[in-house]
Amino acid sequence: MEFLSVDFRNFTLAQKVVNEHIKKNTRGGTPTLFHDFDQHTKIILLNYILFQGQWLHPFSAKLTELETFYIDNYRTVQVPMMFKTDKIAVTFDKTLQCYVIKLPYKGTVQMLIVMPVKEADYMFIEDDLTNELVESWLKTMKIRKMDIYFPSFKLDQTYHMDQLLQDLGIKDLFSYKADLSHLTNHKFVKISQILQRASIEVDEKGTEAAAVSVSEIMAYSLPDTIRINRPFIFMIYEDITKIVLFLGRVTNPTEL
Repeated sequence: MEFLSVDFRNFTLAQKVVNEHIKKNTRGGTPTLFHDFDQHTKIILLNYILFQGQWLHPFSAKLTELETFYIDNYRTVQVPMMFKTDKIAVTFDKTLQCYVIKLPYKGTVQMLIVMPVKEADYMFIEDDLTNELVESWLKTMKIRKMDIYFPSFKLDQTYHMDQLLQDLGIKDLFSYKADLSHLTNHKFVKISQILQRASIEVDEKGTEAAAVSVSEIMAYSLPDTIRINRPFIFMIYEDITKIVLFLGRVTNPTEL
């Protein structure tokens, strides 16, 4: 943890100093987080993670071509579709009706891509998604030589978490009932907002990112070619700690 002193009475300068600090420490991945501060702001707590990964076996930029991505039954977009032939770890979840593909980065980190079949709904997969389910997918994967088409994409989203946390019952923090005496000597302080911003960019070279279910698994009767051309879920997973560092859903690769 590190400390940065700012004068919140000067809103403009404080905002600039905090945003520059975040931008520097995320190497430009989060250029502008705050657009304004509450006039009573006393403390800001920041938690950020920066991940920059290179594919163990990169895609060739020369083979990337525009192809159709099916957002739903009615809408399509043209996206830069990467391609490579490689030995890829893959499995098929018969219960959730989805393919799970592992694309390794250099080191101990993997990207897991979860794509439902046409008739399936990714929301059902999200409802059942647990660490145990992810580990069961990894254990049943088989390596086989495949052609894979995978869109390059970039996501950048900001989430206001305060209302979500209050809906979960965490309410005192956002009122003057909050006890923040271990952080400040000021009395009658509360949390005004909680922001989460996540960004990720995936291209031919790799990824730059600045966030027990019972299922029948089978790893056979798999196709020789997989096209990730429908909405999918992705995870960046660390092997040693068995932790999902990032988790997201791509429904339209052309939108941030």
